[in-house]
Amino acid sequence: MPNDPQHQNPQPGRDLQQAQPALPGQRREPQAPQHPQHPQRYAEARAHRVMDRAADAVWREVRDFPALAAWHPGIASSTAHPGNPRVRDLVTTDGIRLTEALHAVDDTLMTLEYGFVAHPFPLTDYRARMEVRPEGDTRCSVTWTAAFRPAEGDGAALAAQFEAGVFVVGLEALGARGRS
Repeated sequence: MPNDPQHQNPQPGRDLQQAQPALPGQRREPQAPQHPQHPQRYAEARAHRVMDRAADAVWREVRDFPALAAWHPGIASSTAHPGNPRVRDLVTTDGIRLTEALHAVDDTLMTLEYGFVAHPFPLTDYRARMEVRPEGDTRCSVTWTAAFRPAEGDGAALAAQFEAGVFVVGLEALGARGRS
C-alpha cells in the first residue's frame, strides 16, 4: 500500500530508534535498546487477555494508531500529529499529554511497535508492542508489552502502573467492544 500513511517512515525524535523489519511469518520479541555505556537494567510491563472477538476485528482497531481514544477509556483524545500520521498526540482522562511514534506495523503477524516522543514520566527508551493472535475464528489473544529504562530505581512501580492503569484497562475495554 504505497499511499497508506501508516506505512511511511516516521520523523524520529532524538530518543527514537528505528525498528528492524521482520520477515513475513517471523515473530519478533520486543527488544530493549542496548546502551553499553549505561548498564542500568530495563523495566518491563506486560498484560495479556483472551477476547471473545475475531482477531481481524481487534487488529483493525489496534492498527488504527491515531485512534486509541476510540477504544481506550483512559485516553480522552488521540489525534494524528499534523504532517505525520505515524505520530499521535494523546491526552489522558487525567490531563497528561503524550506524543508517541509508530515504529513498525506488521499486518501479517498483527503486531505494532511504538515509543514515546514526549512524556512526563521518569524514564527513557520506552518501547511498546501490541500483538494480536487468533484463537480460532471468533476469539483472539492480545499481548501488550513495554520495556523502558527508569530514571531511578528498578522501575517496578512504574511498570506496575503501566500494566494496571494502561494495559489491563485498555485490553479489558478492547475485549468488551463489539459485544451486546
